[in-house]
Amino acid sequence: MALAGSFIPVAWAAAPSGIGETSLIVRTHRGVERFQVTQTAGDEAAAVHVAPGMADSPTVSEPGYTLYARVIVRAAEDAVAAVAAERANVSAAPLQGAPGFWLLHVASVAEAARLADQLAADSRVAEAYVDVRVPTVLRTPTDPEYPQQWHLNNTLNPIADVNVEAVWTAGYTGAGVIVGILEGGWEYTHPDLAANFNAQATQPGGSETSHGTSCAGVVAAGADNGLGGVGVAYGAQISGQIYGSSSQNAAAFGYRNDLNAIKSNSWGPSDNGRVSTMSSAERAAIETGALTGRDGKGTIFVWAAGNGGTNDRVDYDPYVSSRYTIAVGAIGDLDTRAYYNESGSSMFVVAHSSGNNRSIFTTTAGGGYTAFFGGTSSASPLAAGVIALMLEANPALTWRDVQHVLVRSARQCDPGRPSWTLNAAGRRISYDYGFGAVDALAAVQAAATWRNVRPEVRVDLPVTTVGATVPDFNSTGISRTVTMPQSLRLEAVELVMNVTTTRVGDLEITITAPTGTQSVVATQRNDTTVNYNDYLFTTVRHWDENAVGTWTVTVADRLLGTTATWNSFQLRFYGTRWPGDLNCDGLVNFDDIDAFVLALGGPAGYAAAFPDCDVTLADLNEDGAVNFDDIDPFVAALGS
Repeated sequence: MALAGSFIPVAWAAAPSGIGETSLIVRTHRGVERFQVTQTAGDEAAAVHVAPGMADSPTVSEPGYTLYARVIVRAAEDAVAAVAAERANVSAAPLQGAPGFWLLHVASVAEAARLADQLAADSRVAEAYVDVRVPTVLRTPTDPEYPQQWHLNNTLNPIADVNVEAVWTAGYTGAGVIVGILEGGWEYTHPDLAANFNAQATQPGGSETSHGTSCAGVVAAGADNGLGGVGVAYGAQISGQIYGSSSQNAAAFGYRNDLNAIKSNSWGPSDNGRVSTMSSAERAAIETGALTGRDGKGTIFVWAAGNGGTNDRVDYDPYVSSRYTIAVGAIGDLDTRAYYNESGSSMFVVAHSSGNNRSIFTTTAGGGYTAFFGGTSSASPLAAGVIALMLEANPALTWRDVQHVLVRSARQCDPGRPSWTLNAAGRRISYDYGFGAVDALAAVQAAATWRNVRPEVRVDLPVTTVGATVPDFNSTGISRTVTMPQSLRLEAVELVMNVTTTRVGDLEITITAPTGTQSVVATQRNDTTVNYNDYLFTTVRHWDENAVGTWTVTVADRLLGTTATWNSFQLRFYGTRWPGDLNCDGLVNFDDIDAFVLALGGPAGYAAAFPDCDVTLADLNEDGAVNFDDIDPFVAALGS
């Protein structure tokens, strides 16, 4: 019988085919095992695992292993020090992340095998084994139609997919997260969906629509079940809520938000270029869900941005343009704008769908499948599924944190498109693509280590009375300015407009920040709607900019024939206190120096002096600690 760590010639009877000419017996975390290797003198060695087979096949070989010249040891620190001191060319270091374990480095794989065998018999050592990498495989679903799902794995144009396979390989599938499919209903008993259906989170009513069933499949069609394709978050659960009248919509928005972490909406008003409104009850229900769902972390509302193309804008859809929702547009398999994709200042992100060459393969009613789903109807549940993966990685994310992660992780698609610009905070923004394409891997990686943003601050400027006629057929229009007195790191800006006109479609409306960044929230179009009455526009294009300074709102009548009177407007700002505003007076100036010194001394003294402020405002380098490393960025904040 061979001793562990010894060499055996390969030329025995019925030797397995493999990569090596040397057989090495090694103590691993699984026990004493035999490997074939090409060499044993280096820091690592590719290896084939050799195991006993059946009677008619003496050995079974499994390639893909790597042996390393290091030994994992569990022992007390003094014992490890003694072991290292007793042997030449052995160095020891704590194994990061595993308290009580040590990593012993030696000169070769062969020496590691011998050392592990010796230490396993040493009474001072609880366990010892060679560090080995076992074969791993990507967790690519085995479902028969998965190769058709280019939006998950685009083999023809690898950049143009949601980049999810590495997320699955890391073990994230959306497990533990419930995504509501807010539709007219969907087929809860579909063979590829039933296993992930959550009845408790589902609102009674509705019917089995093909559209809703397809949306559900994009999120969470089952994996490795021999059926169809898969959903992007195939480990998540899915529920149903039913849209309808204003009261029905409000009830759906609010249904079981203790269970439903996300609600995906692939519906909205007609894509006809006309402004639309939603009821105050619906608006209150969405706001309440975002602020109180998930035990106060907020239910995330994801919304299809609309399929009106260049004849419509997301700004005219009150569901999509709400700051409490995430507007999702569409790009196709070429990674460029889908022909039906709308533009606008409230466009948040885009996700892959039909619109270039290929459409989306997913489930449909009747227990079947379709290869022709698409539109922003498919983009919204794709983004909702990615958010489910994010929440599995970090359940503590609030609805605002989800938005922040998407802003920072979105990929710049179609970089040559002229609509791409940088705002003053260095964020890439596009009327066509928002902050860019949803990237599952980047989003999950960011979410996993994300530190939640500070509490939201809202500042409403007073209503500004204008009472002026807008010159007809004049591209310059008229402008009014207002001053935002506070420093605020922006997330969203709302504009409430009151204009008397027989055709709102004649008017172009633009918001210009003190930084110069513009948000066009309405353009000239064929919209015969009468008047803007407290109409709410929203822009996210100023994300992370400082709000302080003079803001300009401009109204221009771009079509001959009607006269408009601009009655009034109001700007509302949402974001967080600007880092460095340590006395919370809305400004970053020399008055903050004493507060900064207190913050360096510790949170207790700071809190006593400034009870309404947050000491993390002094963490200007955002490394999670308030210390002397924050001095330079504090000085820079004063300078800016």
